[in-house]
Formats: sequence, C-alpha cells, structure tokens
Amino acid sequence: MAQKKERKKHPILTLLAILLTEAGLVFLLIPKPSIVASTAHEKKMVAQYLGADTAKQIKGTADNWYRDCFIKTGMLNATYDYFVTHWQSRPGDIKFNDQGIGAKFDQRLDVFWLALYLAFYRFALLAAWVPYLAPVLVVAMVDGALQREIRKWRFSFSSPAAHRSATGMVSAVIAIVVLSPFFPWSLPPLAMPILMGVVAVALWVGMANIQKRV
Repeated sequence: MAQKKERKKHPILTLLAILLTEAGLVFLLIPKPSIVASTAHEKKMVAQYLGADTAKQIKGTADNWYRDCFIKTGMLNATYDYFVTHWQSRPGDIKFNDQGIGAKFDQRLDVFWLALYLAFYRFALLAAWVPYLAPVLVVAMVDGALQREIRKWRFSFSSPAAHRSATGMVSAVIAIVVLSPFFPWSLPPLAMPILMGVVAVALWVGMANIQKRV
C-alpha cells in the first residue's frame, strides 16, 4: 500500500496564520499606554533620522489612508457602537454589574485601532523608501543575471547551496517585512533600508547562482 504523501503547508497561509496570531496577541495582551508610547517614540525617531518635513509627509500619508479606510467608512465608530455602546444600560433597562468587562473591552478596542494606525504609519514609511530602494533591488537582480551569463560562458561553478541560502534569506526578510507593521514596539526608521540591503545582496547571490540546468 503506497504511503500517502504529506501535504505541504503553503507558505502564504502559514504567514497569514502567524500574522493573525500576532494581531490577536497585540489585541489581548498589549497595554494601551505601551502602544501609545511606541507610536510617539517611532514618530520622534523618524523626525530625528529623516527630518521634520519627511516625518510630516509620512504622518500625513498614514493619516489619510487611515481616515479613508476606517473613519470615513464608519468602520471604527461601528465597532465601538456595537461592542461598547450597544451593550450599555439604557433608562428602564435592568442594571447589572459587568465587573468592569465593558471598560476593559473598550480599552482593547483602543489598542486594536491604535495598533492598526501604527501599521498604516509603517506602511507609509515603507512607501517613502520605495523610490530609493526599488532601483537598488532592480540593479542587484540585473547584475546577478549578468553574472550568471558570464559564469555560464566561462563554465564556472554555480553553487546550489548559495542559491538556496539566498532564496531562504529573501523569504525570511519578506516575512519580517510583512509581520513588522504589527510589532507593538517602536522600530528604527532605518530598519527597512537595512533589510532591503540584505535582500539586494541575497537577490544578487541567488540570481548569479541559478543552476544552468533545472
């Protein structure tokens, strides 16, 4: 009887599961003062490293995205209306002691929306870096492909181990970039270009060591 092959989990689904778990842990465990302090400290670092004008532009972009997605659509107010206001006692209702659960849930909603704003702020910061980082990645890929062609004509050795390591490094950095917007701690604004520098080197190594025959 042939053994059944184990189904491999798709990396995108795994990453999505980790992302949802991360968001759930932030919602349940992170105190509101902590997320507020992290946001304020990160904005301060952006202004310090990138300049006040750039920081103002990034904040404006994040505010516009956040407003268009959640405030103008009514999504933010709807969550408070349903989970908090909807369950408050009204005149004539039977009063009961909820042991402070309503107030705690109100704070959890605050944490959720503050964390979501911090994620939008980091996406805006990433968008500000894209015009400078994208050409570096393109050049690394093109030069790596040219190096592969040179090695092919010279009959030089292409390392499968180097190609696998470079691919794993790119995948790891992509996972970090996807998960980082929901980190509840302040991140240095230069973290993104450093990570993209690592990706550029890994792309060059990976492209230069693609096997001649697959």
